[in-house]
Amino acid sequence: MTTKLTDDVHWISSCHPDDEYHMHMSEYLIRGENGTVLVDSGSSHYRDEIIAEINQLTDGNGPDVILLTHSTLPHTENVPAFESEWGEIKTIAATGRFPEIVGLPDAEARQLNAPVEFAGRPFTCMHPLLTDVTVSQWVYDHESGVLFTAEAFGHYHDPGNCDLTTAEMDGGPSADHVDAFYLDKIPFVDYLDRERLGNAFETLFDTLDVTYVAPIHGNPIPGERLDRYVDDVIEALEPPTTA
Repeated sequence: MTTKLTDDVHWISSCHPDDEYHMHMSEYLIRGENGTVLVDSGSSHYRDEIIAEINQLTDGNGPDVILLTHSTLPHTENVPAFESEWGEIKTIAATGRFPEIVGLPDAEARQLNAPVEFAGRPFTCMHPLLTDVTVSQWVYDHESGVLFTAEAFGHYHDPGNCDLTTAEMDGGPSADHVDAFYLDKIPFVDYLDRERLGNAFETLFDTLDVTYVAPIHGNPIPGERLDRYVDDVIEALEPPTTA
């Protein structure tokens, strides 16, 4: 399904259910002045649905650029299929060197911490404050103010909340859903200094004018809800206890 976040940013989401929770597998399509940019390629499990959504959003032309938040599955695995569908696509890997080593021989290495223009609009790629692997990045779209954060800011959700932003969810994502996601995906966070992590988030959001935080595995979070969400994340990161 596709949800319009801003005038030119569309959230393409597939929802993977299990016995307890649902988890998003999301991509985002951005309309630039000179084309379209797709953030992540998604899982092959949902390939047909993703291609159908992108065809609808691009009049069958496909994306001009793919920006990857990870150079690992399931974020990258549809790139070859997309090129078979729409032809060669400029692809930016989430690694500064040797994209061929992470299975992306035709991709370009990322450039960090300075705006780079894709499809006629500036994006800044940056090291993530929280991530599960080193070959990952966050991406900030300067025109829409949307920050794409890969695993970080992810959470599970209940059935019925699949296509909602956190502002539209009754009470927002629960602390249990946030905690369970981090326990599964980024378990080392319980060993981080919560005060320093909170200060890093505060500095980031004082620096960037963020309209939405857009995770790959969670409901998008509007900028006005960020303070509360960060507080929930920090609270969910219970430090380990000793016997």
